Formats: sequence, structure tokens, C-alpha cells
Amino acid sequence: MSTDNALLEFEGGQNAFPMTALTNDSGDAQLFESGEELWSQAAGFAPVVRPDGVITGAAITPASGNDAVAVAAFTAFVSGQELAVAAEASVAVTRAGTDTHMINSIVCNAAGDVTAVAGTEGTSFVETRGAAGGPPLIPVGSIELGQVRLSSGTAGPVAQGEIFQLVNRHKESAAFPIPTIDPINGAVQFSSPLPKIHTGETPKGVFASFATPEFIEAFDAYDFVPSEVGYSSSSKQTYTRVKNTRSQSLNNATFSVDLTDGISDTIASVQGQNLYFRFYPDKTRPQHFIEQGVLSIARTYPAGGDIVAACTINVDEKGKEVAL
Repeated sequence: MSTDNALLEFEGGQNAFPMTALTNDSGDAQLFESGEELWSQAAGFAPVVRPDGVITGAAITPASGNDAVAVAAFTAFVSGQELAVAAEASVAVTRAGTDTHMINSIVCNAAGDVTAVAGTEGTSFVETRGAAGGPPLIPVGSIELGQVRLSSGTAGPVAQGEIFQLVNRHKESAAFPIPTIDPINGAVQFSSPLPKIHTGETPKGVFASFATPEFIEAFDAYDFVPSEVGYSSSSKQTYTRVKNTRSQSLNNATFSVDLTDGISDTIASVQGQNLYFRFYPDKTRPQHFIEQGVLSIARTYPAGGDIVAACTINVDEKGKEVAL
């Protein structure tokens, strides 16, 4: 197969998407997708991910009087928005009326309202959401700040030992589980599954703003070389044998392009930027390479010859090969 119909394109612009909810189509509560591949990494367009949860503050302490707690000021992400919530001096909690044990979840909604959601009373504490003696399911669109676990139906002050704020068990944090952005696939992967503690046994909301690239042709480009993982080995001789060790290395993607003057050319104007590149060995077929990295160029001005830029795509990881 020849490359007479080859096409190299690069990210010449961006199409921005506002903060939007990501979906967990697999149901694993760990991989959240946007439905849009190739999140741009260009300056000013890099993705912003906001998992629902507390950013800072929100310490819960006993309030004065009976059956109430105080919540310190805090910042949080809720439904993709960053909230700065003032301290609450007194949030009323509910005790069991017939049985003895009741768990209250202290929650905050997208409007910044801090309230207590009562669980189902029981004769002992359990960890199952919605069960008798267990914590309640949290309303969708709210975050859990902590839990108040009361083992008596008699009114009285809340003790500090009855307040629980362990991250990822009693309190939702924006920073944990740890999110990792997968820009090529337009997704966010968490270090562990998000707890399914919201109504309908669903995880908390995960939101992101991002931009997708608009590709333009790299005119007069040639000699594209994709990024590749290379392997090398070295040996060491001991008194009894020769031992071999292997290592891997990642080579950058490269290409060359003929320039008009090397100054006004579009490809010259985007050097130093973190961009996507797309190469089709045959532009009439869907198979292609996707590379993403910082573009560096080396221009040469030979006497009596074409002005040429030797271009390097300085990648963070091996490019993606799309074989539809």
C-alpha cells in the first residue's frame, strides 16, 4: 500500500463544552464518560473535572441544646458548581421514636442548603443504606458531609463520639477516590468505585468541562512516523552465567512539512502547544493514528531548496491506533 492518499491533520481550533454531567454507562461506578472523544489539552482549553464532594472545611461538632449539630464553613463541588457555604450554627437531627437507633446524614444540596436526612430507625446500627438502623440514601444532587449516629430516643445533646466523618464512608470528598483524566477517550477513571449511596443506589455526580479539537490539514506534510514503544536489552556477565535485562522506551512521533516562509505558516504558529494530530495512511479509509503532545519544530532554509520544518510531537504516552 502506498501513501499517495495519506492525510495529516493537526488541532487548529477547539469546540468548547460547558460543565456537563458524565455518565457511568457500565455501572461500575468507576469509569465516567462524556460521549466525546479527544479532550483538548491546548492552553486555555484543558478539561476541568469536578466530582461532587467537599473540597475544604465542613467539620461537624455538637451544637448547643438538644438534638442538633453545628457545621463549619466549607467549600464543595455540587452538580458541577463550586459552592462556598457559610457555617451553620444548628442543624436539627432526628431521634428514633419507637426503636432506639437512628442515623442522620448531614447533607448539602446545589443551593447550599445544609440539612439532616433521617434514616430508618432500628434496634442496632447497620451499614446498609435504607435499612432499619442504617444510614439513609442521599438525595441525587446533594452531597453527604457526615453522619450523626444516635442510639437513644431520649432527647439530649449530641456527643462528639456520635459524629462520624470518615471520607468515602460517611463524607463525600471531591478529591477521593482519586480521578484520572483519560483525554483521548474523553473519560474520567477513579482509583476505586464511588459508593452507590444516592437515591436509586447511584454514585455521586461527576461533572467536567472540556473542548474537542477542530482539525485542519497540515499542507505539504510528509514522512510521518508514529510514536512507538521500543525495546532494548543489556547483559551482565557473572562468574557463573550471563544475565540479560530488558527495558522499554517511548519514541516521539515525527513528521516533516514544506513551508511557505517558515513564519506565517499555521504549523509554525502553534509550536510549543499541546495539540492533537491525526494521520490517515489513506484518507479514503477510516483507519488512522491519533497522537497528542507538545509540538516542536526545527526549520531549515537551504540555498535554492524548499524551506522545511522537521516536526516532533513530544508525547506523554503512545498514540492511539484506530482500526474501525
